[in-house]
Amino acid sequence: MEPPKKLITRILEFAFMLALSAFLINTAAYWILEVWPILLAIAIIFTVAIICFRIWRHKHDDLGKW
Repeated sequence: MEPPKKLITRILEFAFMLALSAFLINTAAYWILEVWPILLAIAIIFTVAIICFRIWRHKHDDLGKW
């Protein structure tokens, strides 16, 4: 077993992890703000394609026809 860590070591590890987490969250937020229009355009294209396909499939569906 490892000996317990000193208090100062735990505080420094926590401070480093907190700073790293803040940096990564900040970087991710700026990246999302930079690419959100592209992601929105892709989502709209996929949504329109799915809706068009479902309308086309409903018009060409032979189920229930005699």
